[in-house]
Amino acid sequence: MVLITGCNSLLGKTLAQRFMQQNIPVRGLDFWKLKDSPAVTEFVEGNILDHELVQGACKGVDTVIHLMDIENSSHYGRRFMKKINVKGTDFLLHIARDNEVKKFVFLSSAKVFGKPKTVPVGEDDAVKPNSAYGRDKLKAEKLCLSYAEKEGMNLTVFRPTTITGPGLDDSMILVILYMALGMEDSNRLYIAGDGSSRFQLVHPDDVADAILLSMRTESSRGKVYNLGSDSVPTQAEEVQRVKELASLNCQVKHITSLFTKILSFVLRPLNISYLRKEHLLFILSNFLMDCDRAKGELGWKPAKDNVQMFVETIKWYREKKL
Repeated sequence: MVLITGCNSLLGKTLAQRFMQQNIPVRGLDFWKLKDSPAVTEFVEGNILDHELVQGACKGVDTVIHLMDIENSSHYGRRFMKKINVKGTDFLLHIARDNEVKKFVFLSSAKVFGKPKTVPVGEDDAVKPNSAYGRDKLKAEKLCLSYAEKEGMNLTVFRPTTITGPGLDDSMILVILYMALGMEDSNRLYIAGDGSSRFQLVHPDDVADAILLSMRTESSRGKVYNLGSDSVPTQAEEVQRVKELASLNCQVKHITSLFTKILSFVLRPLNISYLRKEHLLFILSNFLMDCDRAKGELGWKPAKDNVQMFVETIKWYREKKL
Protein backbone atom coordinates (compact mmCIF):
# COMPACT_ATOMS: atom_id res chain seq x y z
CA MET A 1 0.00 0.00 0.00
CA VAL A 2 1.07 3.56 -0.76
CA LEU A 3 0.39 6.42 1.66
CA ILE A 4 0.04 9.83 -0.02
CA THR A 5 -0.09 12.77 2.38
CA GLY A 6 -1.58 15.91 0.84
CA CYS A 7 -3.54 13.76 -1.60
CA ASN A 8 -5.98 16.58 -2.43
CA SER A 9 -3.21 18.50 -4.21
CA LEU A 10 -2.89 18.47 -7.98
CA LEU A 11 0.09 16.13 -7.76
CA GLY A 12 -1.59 14.01 -5.10
CA LYS A 13 -4.60 13.41 -7.33
CA THR A 14 -2.35 12.56 -10.27
CA LEU A 15 -0.34 10.03 -8.25
CA ALA A 16 -3.43 8.47 -6.65
CA GLN A 17 -4.96 7.93 -10.06
CA ARG A 18 -1.75 6.35 -11.40
CA PHE A 19 -1.49 3.88 -8.53
CA MET A 20 -5.19 3.00 -8.55
CA GLN A 21 -5.03 2.31 -12.30
CA GLN A 22 -2.22 -0.14 -11.56
CA ASN A 23 -4.35 -1.80 -8.85
CA ILE A 24 -1.96 -0.60 -6.15
CA PRO A 25 -3.95 0.29 -3.00
CA VAL A 26 -3.68 3.91 -1.90
CA ARG A 27 -4.30 5.45 1.50
CA GLY A 28 -4.80 9.19 1.07
CA LEU A 29 -4.33 11.61 3.95
CA ASP A 30 -5.35 15.24 3.87
CA PHE A 31 -6.86 17.96 6.05
CA TRP A 32 -10.38 17.49 4.67
CA LYS A 33 -12.24 15.08 2.44
CA LEU A 34 -13.63 17.18 -0.38
CA LYS A 35 -15.99 16.61 -3.29
CA ASP A 36 -13.02 16.43 -5.64
CA SER A 37 -10.75 14.40 -3.36
CA PRO A 38 -9.13 11.55 -5.31
CA ALA A 39 -10.73 8.12 -5.45
CA VAL A 40 -8.49 6.07 -3.15
CA THR A 41 -8.71 2.77 -1.31
CA GLU A 42 -8.90 4.56 2.02
CA PHE A 43 -9.12 8.25 2.91
CA VAL A 44 -7.79 9.52 6.24
CA GLU A 45 -8.98 12.96 7.29
CA GLY A 46 -6.57 14.93 9.47
CA ASN A 47 -3.01 16.18 9.50
CA ILE A 48 0.48 14.90 10.23
CA LEU A 49 0.63 16.57 13.66
CA ASP A 50 -1.89 14.04 14.97
CA HIS A 51 0.43 11.31 16.28
CA GLU A 52 -2.20 8.60 16.68
CA LEU A 53 -3.63 9.29 13.24
CA VAL A 54 -0.19 9.16 11.56
CA GLN A 55 0.73 5.93 13.33
CA GLY A 56 -2.47 4.36 12.03
CA ALA A 57 -1.98 5.77 8.54
CA CYS A 58 1.49 4.19 8.27
CA LYS A 59 0.33 0.70 9.26
CA GLY A 60 0.84 -1.80 6.44
CA VAL A 61 2.36 0.82 4.14
CA ASP A 62 5.29 0.03 1.83
CA THR A 63 5.75 3.52 0.38
CA VAL A 64 5.15 7.01 1.78
CA ILE A 65 4.88 9.95 -0.61
CA HIS A 66 4.85 13.07 1.53
CA LEU A 67 3.18 16.02 -0.21
CA MET A 68 1.28 17.63 2.67
CA ASP A 69 2.42 21.16 3.40
CA ILE A 70 1.16 24.71 3.86
CA GLU A 71 2.57 27.24 1.43
CA ASN A 72 0.88 30.39 2.71
CA SER A 73 0.46 31.45 6.32
CA SER A 74 -2.49 33.79 5.68
CA HIS A 75 -5.15 31.16 6.43
CA TYR A 76 -3.60 28.93 9.11
CA GLY A 77 -1.03 31.30 10.61
CA ARG A 78 2.74 31.09 10.46
CA ARG A 79 3.13 28.99 13.60
CA PHE A 80 0.85 26.19 12.41
CA MET A 81 2.37 26.39 8.93
CA LYS A 82 5.86 25.78 10.30
CA LYS A 83 4.66 22.93 12.50
CA ILE A 84 3.09 21.14 9.55
CA ASN A 85 6.00 21.76 7.19
CA VAL A 86 8.86 20.90 9.56
CA LYS A 87 7.72 19.15 12.75
CA GLY A 88 5.07 17.17 10.90
CA THR A 89 7.66 15.96 8.39
CA ASP A 90 10.00 14.94 11.21
CA PHE A 91 7.28 12.94 12.94
CA LEU A 92 6.20 11.25 9.71
CA LEU A 93 9.82 10.24 9.05
CA HIS A 94 10.06 8.80 12.56
CA ILE A 95 6.90 6.72 12.20
CA ALA A 96 7.84 5.57 8.67
CA ARG A 97 11.20 4.39 9.98
CA ASP A 98 9.60 2.53 12.90
CA ASN A 99 7.17 0.85 10.49
CA GLU A 100 10.02 -0.18 8.19
CA VAL A 101 8.58 1.64 5.20
CA LYS A 102 10.52 0.57 2.11
CA LYS A 103 10.46 3.92 0.26
CA PHE A 104 9.93 7.51 1.40
CA VAL A 105 9.52 10.33 -1.14
CA PHE A 106 9.56 13.94 0.03
CA LEU A 107 8.27 16.75 -2.15
CA SER A 108 10.38 19.82 -1.50
CA SER A 109 10.29 22.92 -3.71
CA ALA A 110 12.42 24.97 -6.05
CA LYS A 111 11.76 27.80 -3.60
CA VAL A 112 14.67 26.55 -1.48
CA PHE A 113 16.88 28.37 -4.01
CA GLY A 114 15.24 31.76 -3.47
CA LYS A 115 16.45 34.08 -6.20
CA PRO A 116 19.64 32.50 -7.58
CA LYS A 117 22.35 34.79 -8.94
CA THR A 118 22.87 32.63 -12.02
CA VAL A 119 20.66 30.18 -13.90
CA PRO A 120 20.20 27.34 -14.51
CA VAL A 121 20.70 26.34 -10.89
CA GLY A 122 21.77 22.80 -10.00
CA GLU A 123 21.05 20.61 -6.99
CA ASP A 124 24.48 21.27 -5.50
CA ASP A 125 24.38 25.05 -5.93
CA ALA A 126 23.85 27.36 -2.98
CA VAL A 127 20.37 27.42 -1.46
CA LYS A 128 19.13 30.70 -0.02
CA PRO A 129 15.34 30.70 0.39
CA ASN A 130 13.74 34.13 0.53
CA SER A 131 10.32 33.01 1.79
CA ALA A 132 9.03 31.26 4.91
CA TYR A 133 7.83 28.37 2.77
CA GLY A 134 11.26 27.97 1.17
CA ARG A 135 12.94 28.00 4.58
CA ASP A 136 10.53 25.37 5.89
CA LYS A 137 11.17 23.14 2.90
CA LEU A 138 14.92 23.44 3.31
CA LYS A 139 14.71 22.45 6.98
CA ALA A 140 12.49 19.50 6.09
CA GLU A 141 14.92 18.47 3.36
CA LYS A 142 17.76 18.37 5.88
CA LEU A 143 15.67 16.20 8.20
CA CYS A 144 14.94 13.81 5.34
CA LEU A 145 18.56 13.52 4.27
CA SER A 146 19.57 12.97 7.88
CA TYR A 147 17.23 9.98 8.10
CA ALA A 148 18.65 8.66 4.83
CA GLU A 149 22.23 8.99 6.06
CA LYS A 150 21.92 8.02 9.73
CA GLU A 151 18.95 5.65 9.65
CA GLY A 152 19.56 4.11 6.24
CA MET A 153 16.11 5.03 4.94
CA ASN A 154 15.50 4.59 1.23
CA LEU A 155 14.50 8.21 0.73
CA THR A 156 14.39 10.59 -2.24
CA VAL A 157 13.82 14.36 -2.29
CA PHE A 158 12.36 16.20 -5.28
CA ARG A 159 12.52 19.94 -5.90
CA PRO A 160 9.91 20.73 -8.54
CA THR A 161 9.39 24.22 -9.79
CA THR A 162 5.77 25.45 -9.93
CA ILE A 163 3.50 22.49 -10.75
CA THR A 164 1.03 23.61 -13.40
CA GLY A 165 -1.73 21.91 -15.35
CA PRO A 166 -5.47 21.23 -15.61
CA GLY A 167 -7.11 21.22 -12.22
CA LEU A 168 -4.85 23.95 -10.87
CA ASP A 169 -6.75 26.49 -8.82
CA ASP A 170 -4.00 28.30 -6.96
CA SER A 171 -3.72 32.08 -6.98
CA MET A 172 -0.19 31.79 -5.59
CA ILE A 173 1.24 31.17 -9.03
CA LEU A 174 -0.92 33.62 -10.96
CA VAL A 175 -1.32 31.14 -13.77
CA ILE A 176 -5.10 31.10 -13.51
CA LEU A 177 -5.11 34.86 -13.02
CA TYR A 178 -3.02 35.38 -16.14
CA MET A 179 -5.21 33.13 -18.20
CA ALA A 180 -8.46 34.49 -16.81
CA LEU A 181 -7.36 38.02 -17.69
CA GLY A 182 -7.03 36.88 -21.28
CA MET A 183 -10.58 35.65 -21.57
CA GLU A 184 -14.15 36.75 -21.35
CA ASP A 185 -14.81 40.24 -19.95
CA SER A 186 -11.34 41.63 -19.35
CA ASN A 187 -9.95 40.45 -22.70
CA ARG A 188 -6.29 41.15 -21.85
CA LEU A 189 -3.08 39.34 -21.08
CA TYR A 190 -0.58 41.16 -18.91
CA ILE A 191 3.21 40.99 -19.02
CA ALA A 192 5.28 42.58 -16.29
CA GLY A 193 8.40 44.39 -17.43
CA ASP A 194 9.69 43.99 -20.97
CA GLY A 195 8.74 40.32 -21.19
CA SER A 196 12.33 39.05 -21.39
CA SER A 197 12.20 37.03 -18.16
CA ARG A 198 11.84 33.24 -18.21
CA PHE A 199 10.30 31.10 -15.49
CA GLN A 200 10.30 27.32 -15.63
CA LEU A 201 7.19 25.31 -14.77
CA VAL A 202 6.53 21.56 -14.56
CA HIS A 203 3.50 19.40 -15.31
CA PRO A 204 2.02 17.13 -12.60
CA ASP A 205 2.29 14.14 -14.94
CA ASP A 206 6.00 14.77 -15.31
CA VAL A 207 6.54 15.04 -11.55
CA ALA A 208 4.55 11.83 -11.05
CA ASP A 209 6.75 10.11 -13.65
CA ALA A 210 9.89 11.12 -11.75
CA ILE A 211 8.51 9.86 -8.44
CA LEU A 212 7.51 6.51 -9.95
CA LEU A 213 10.93 6.14 -11.57
CA SER A 214 12.64 6.81 -8.23
CA MET A 215 10.65 3.96 -6.68
CA ARG A 216 12.23 1.60 -9.20
CA THR A 217 15.75 3.08 -9.09
CA GLU A 218 17.97 1.99 -6.23
CA SER A 219 20.52 4.74 -6.97
CA SER A 220 17.89 7.38 -6.05
CA ARG A 221 18.43 6.55 -2.37
CA GLY A 222 19.49 9.68 -0.46
CA LYS A 223 19.40 11.86 -3.58
CA VAL A 224 17.90 15.27 -4.35
CA TYR A 225 16.50 15.96 -7.83
CA ASN A 226 15.42 19.17 -9.55
CA LEU A 227 12.31 18.88 -11.75
CA GLY A 228 11.33 21.41 -14.39
CA SER A 229 10.23 21.63 -18.00
CA ASP A 230 12.48 21.83 -21.04
CA SER A 231 12.28 24.63 -23.61
CA VAL A 232 11.37 27.68 -21.53
CA PRO A 233 10.67 30.74 -23.72
CA THR A 234 10.62 34.34 -22.55
CA GLN A 235 7.32 35.54 -21.12
CA ALA A 236 6.71 37.66 -24.24
CA GLU A 237 7.28 34.67 -26.54
CA GLU A 238 5.26 32.43 -24.30
CA VAL A 239 2.25 34.72 -24.18
CA GLN A 240 2.24 35.11 -27.96
CA ARG A 241 2.38 31.35 -28.57
CA VAL A 242 -0.28 30.66 -25.94
CA LYS A 243 -2.50 33.34 -27.44
CA GLU A 244 -2.28 31.72 -30.87
CA LEU A 245 -2.62 28.07 -29.77
CA ALA A 246 -5.48 28.74 -27.36
CA SER A 247 -7.22 31.13 -29.78
CA LEU A 248 -7.34 33.95 -27.27
CA ASN A 249 -8.90 37.07 -28.71
CA CYS A 250 -7.13 39.48 -26.41
CA GLN A 251 -4.68 42.33 -26.24
CA VAL A 252 -1.24 41.91 -24.69
CA LYS A 253 -0.53 44.68 -22.20
CA HIS A 254 2.79 45.48 -20.56
CA ILE A 255 2.94 46.85 -17.02
CA THR A 256 6.23 48.21 -15.77
CA SER A 257 8.34 46.41 -13.19
CA LEU A 258 8.10 49.45 -10.92
CA PHE A 259 4.31 49.53 -11.10
CA THR A 260 4.17 45.80 -10.33
CA LYS A 261 6.36 46.25 -7.24
CA ILE A 262 4.31 49.26 -6.05
CA LEU A 263 1.08 47.32 -6.53
CA SER A 264 2.55 44.43 -4.53
CA PHE A 265 3.44 46.82 -1.71
CA VAL A 266 -0.02 48.42 -1.70
CA LEU A 267 -1.82 45.05 -1.63
CA ARG A 268 0.35 43.55 1.14
CA PRO A 269 -1.59 44.99 4.12
CA LEU A 270 -4.83 43.73 2.59
CA ASN A 271 -3.57 40.14 2.79
CA ILE A 272 -4.54 39.56 -0.83
CA SER A 273 -3.13 36.41 -2.42
CA TYR A 274 -1.89 38.11 -5.57
CA LEU A 275 1.47 39.79 -6.14
CA ARG A 276 3.24 38.66 -3.01
CA LYS A 277 7.01 38.34 -2.87
CA GLU A 278 6.90 34.93 -4.55
CA HIS A 279 4.85 36.36 -7.41
CA LEU A 280 7.38 39.09 -8.07
CA LEU A 281 10.01 36.41 -8.52
CA PHE A 282 7.70 34.60 -10.91
CA ILE A 283 6.91 37.55 -13.14
CA LEU A 284 10.04 39.68 -12.94
CA SER A 285 12.98 37.28 -12.58
CA ASN A 286 14.64 34.50 -14.52
CA PHE A 287 14.32 31.14 -12.83
CA LEU A 288 15.59 27.97 -14.47
CA MET A 289 16.85 24.74 -12.92
CA ASP A 290 19.31 22.22 -14.29
CA CYS A 291 17.43 18.90 -14.31
CA ASP A 292 20.15 16.73 -15.85
CA ARG A 293 20.59 14.65 -12.70
CA ALA A 294 17.02 13.33 -12.85
CA LYS A 295 17.37 12.71 -16.58
CA GLY A 296 20.64 10.85 -16.23
CA GLU A 297 20.04 8.84 -13.06
CA LEU A 298 16.30 8.18 -13.31
CA GLY A 299 15.89 8.16 -17.07
CA TRP A 300 13.34 10.95 -16.66
CA LYS A 301 12.33 13.41 -19.36
CA PRO A 302 9.59 16.04 -19.05
CA ALA A 303 6.94 15.58 -21.73
CA LYS A 304 5.23 18.98 -21.39
CA ASP A 305 6.72 22.43 -21.88
CA ASN A 306 5.46 25.75 -20.48
CA VAL A 307 3.29 26.57 -23.47
CA GLN A 308 1.57 23.17 -23.45
CA MET A 309 0.86 23.54 -19.73
CA PHE A 310 -0.71 26.96 -20.20
CA VAL A 311 -2.84 25.82 -23.14
CA GLU A 312 -4.09 22.77 -21.21
CA THR A 313 -4.86 24.94 -18.20
CA ILE A 314 -6.81 27.43 -20.32
CA LYS A 315 -8.86 24.61 -21.84
CA TRP A 316 -9.66 23.25 -18.38
CA TYR A 317 -10.42 26.76 -17.10
CA ARG A 318 -12.84 27.41 -19.93
CA GLU A 319 -14.64 24.08 -19.47
CA LYS A 320 -14.76 23.96 -15.68
CA LYS A 321 -14.58 27.53 -14.39
CA LEU A 322 -16.30 29.80 -16.92
